[in-house]
Amino acid sequence: MHIYDKEFVQEELPMTKQEIRAISIAKLQLHPNSILIDVGAGTGTIGIEAATYLSQGKVYAIEKEEKGLETIRKNAAKFQLQNFELIHGKAPDAIPNIPYDRMFIGGSTGKLEEIIQHFMHYGIEKAILVINCITLETQSKAMEVLKSFGFRDIEVVQVQVSRGKKVGPYTMMYGENPIYIIKVVKGEKNIE
Repeated sequence: MHIYDKEFVQEELPMTKQEIRAISIAKLQLHPNSILIDVGAGTGTIGIEAATYLSQGKVYAIEKEEKGLETIRKNAAKFQLQNFELIHGKAPDAIPNIPYDRMFIGGSTGKLEEIIQHFMHYGIEKAILVINCITLETQSKAMEVLKSFGFRDIEVVQVQVSRGKKVGPYTMMYGENPIYIIKVVKGEKNIE
């Protein structure tokens, strides 16, 4: 079930908005038993919503910011998640060295190549990686790194959401930041 933004506790860190979250989670193509690594969890919205779809799976959320940890804990408690584990630390060092079939990168703190290296090593065959990029530089770097790992079939979508806000008797549309959503699937046919 999709979770609306207003249902999450939101404090200092920015939150991935519900429309972007819906598309990002759809791109992950989760299975009930998927193991998802959520890198740069922020406020935890991607991993928490994803956990609600995983009846037999688990989410490992990695977050380095102290201020985000408490927000994530509050949100995980609010949704009574038993399959969500918060790990305080920087990726890739804090990522568990376990096999997994899904990875979402919402933030990389300049360690994108190393995080993708972890995905290449621990992600199982047909594992899916989704990266959300806010800046053109991150999008460009992500494409460059993925190509350097031999990915040929790289799916990229750019999403722009606008929200209607009341201005007197009228409704005006205000644009949110555009987001690039990148998806790759690990597998022999995809990698050179």
